[in-house]
Amino acid sequence: MVRDLSGIRSRIEHHRVRTFLLVVYGWSWGWDAVYLAFGWWETLPVYINTFPRQWGLPIGAVVIVWASDVPLRAWLGRVLQWRFHPGLYLGALVLPVFVTNVQPALAAFGGGTLRYSPPAPLSLLLGFFLLNVILFGGVEEFGWRGFLQRQFQGRLSVLSAGLAVGVLWWAWHLPLFLGHPNFTADPAVLLQYTTFVVGASTVLGALVNATDGGVLPAVGMHAAINVGAVLVGSGGVLEGVVPLAFLVGSGAWWLLATVLVARYGRSMIPGSTLEPLSEPSGRSGPSRPSPSRSVQNRR
Repeated sequence: MVRDLSGIRSRIEHHRVRTFLLVVYGWSWGWDAVYLAFGWWETLPVYINTFPRQWGLPIGAVVIVWASDVPLRAWLGRVLQWRFHPGLYLGALVLPVFVTNVQPALAAFGGGTLRYSPPAPLSLLLGFFLLNVILFGGVEEFGWRGFLQRQFQGRLSVLSAGLAVGVLWWAWHLPLFLGHPNFTADPAVLLQYTTFVVGASTVLGALVNATDGGVLPAVGMHAAINVGAVLVGSGGVLEGVVPLAFLVGSGAWWLLATVLVARYGRSMIPGSTLEPLSEPSGRSGPSRPSPSRSVQNRR
């Protein structure tokens, strides 16, 4: 039995990304198939019916860490770092709020009306945000950024790794377009969603590099994204003239990524050093990369 487990761990260790994606997609898409088969998208509350699928991400990451030479406790200690400058947390929370609410503000620009109209009372919105942090969308970050981003950075720059994670993150959502009430297969909506997810992934990838692998600020940003807009605007000169949700919502993430690349290159932040899990047995903490492996020199 011990020998069998050793063989399994060895195979997982040699195929980290493949195994991670197999666990993540198998778990999440398996739940999607059950929900579609039984029609649960329509019968369960909107934000409850996707609850199980998110957990494929942390489960997949834990499977890979279990098979590696990195103690699970050491990995958790790194991804659960929390002692960062308060401004980092503030920026992670404010940026999504700004991006989602500048759209209705522009829709009201030039003589229209803008009003505070949250989708639920403030107390419920706060509760929804906290649930996203601990149960829903935020837990995805343990997989996407806590494992896969850093794994890709073994061969790619921060920018390229973020784009690659974004494409896989986008594909992971695709079954939801088949029946979930919050998604639609309309080509324009799908294009907007594609640019948003891939663009936001590059920014989240830079963020997890700024925290040296800590995912809590990224968890907060992801949860804030899911809260959505609390303002409603209409009647302005821009309403209906340009696709505001596309240009402002999705485009804002690409604009920020462009600014970071223009300032710091494909590493997106100064001194990016995040590396894949690579510690030899017996190491108690994350290793530091040598300067020759700097992401500045990667694609």
